[in-house]
Amino acid sequence: MSSPLLHPGSPFLAVLLRRVEGLLGVIAALTLFGLMMLTCVDVVGRYFFSRPLPGGFELTELAMGALIFTSLPLVTMRRQHVRVDLIDHIVPASIRVVQQTLLDVVAAVCMGAIAWRLWVRAADMALAGETTATLQIIVSPLVYYMAAMAFVTTALILVLAWADAFAARTSRATHS
Repeated sequence: MSSPLLHPGSPFLAVLLRRVEGLLGVIAALTLFGLMMLTCVDVVGRYFFSRPLPGGFELTELAMGALIFTSLPLVTMRRQHVRVDLIDHIVPASIRVVQQTLLDVVAAVCMGAIAWRLWVRAADMALAGETTATLQIIVSPLVYYMAAMAFVTTALILVLAWADAFAARTSRATHS
């Protein structure tokens, strides 16, 4: 028996997911804007003043990591991952829901493993005091953030799997 607040069709869950999506969208947009400004300043400095932005490459790398892992939950919520549907036309519609649920569970396990390994790596980096080469920026907070976003993505995949399983159960009950 599940909580009515976390029921796949509950208004609470819908509002929660919309708020998470909005917050992550703002973070991703600000990160992308910062990356754009960083690139602009670096290019102008490099080509007009023969003085590239010191550490521009490092900042770009860090921003790209943040942007990718901030966008991952957004892409997951919207189910906008790259998909190859070579056998979808062969699989009966009644089995596609089960297939999607199973794929969600496999994806959650894989993403959970990525999140766990990122967390372990961040802890190792923090312990070693790893920094970037030029600007000496401590890297572990970013890797912890990446791990957190991977954990959020894992949770979202599980919510989608649960919603798919609920849809399959509801579909079977309706057709019976």
